[in-house]
Amino acid sequence: MSRPSQEKCRLCSKLSVTEAKLKHGQEGDRCWDDERCHNRRSYYRHRGVRNYNRKQHRRQSIAPELSQPTHTAILEIPAPALGAAIAHFYRETKDSPLHAIGAELWMGNHRVAKIEPVHCLGLAEAQVRMLLMRILEGFSSHSRVKIERFRSTVELHPTNCPIRPCPMHPNS
Repeated sequence: MSRPSQEKCRLCSKLSVTEAKLKHGQEGDRCWDDERCHNRRSYYRHRGVRNYNRKQHRRQSIAPELSQPTHTAILEIPAPALGAAIAHFYRETKDSPLHAIGAELWMGNHRVAKIEPVHCLGLAEAQVRMLLMRILEGFSSHSRVKIERFRSTVELHPTNCPIRPCPMHPNS
């Protein structure tokens, strides 16, 4: 069983040698030992990498035939043909005002409909919700399947807005 890690030593390993000697040497709490501390600090600094490498080595030694396949089989699994609506929100952060909204409708692995982005500048929250509901209704009528909600959202920065003219791209 491995020795439990010493929190004090782990924190000390993040300090420079001079800072560590000041804090834990003769002027500090006197736990610094020149013979042990350099090795111990190195151990704690590189512990994650060593553990990762050890785990990788163990995996390769357990199943060497799996680590070097002779050929790769490609399997095709049909995706379910359910409608999935994805909303594209153009804004800087989730708390920032919405710049534009776009959407896509996917059936399995195929995009079957796309709503080009629409600027939302000056729209109230209720108007944005109404726009999202109209997008879902449009997808439902296009696919003849009831699309009740967006399955996923994509956050894009307003500088990626493709609408021209756009306040983010005044020269375009």
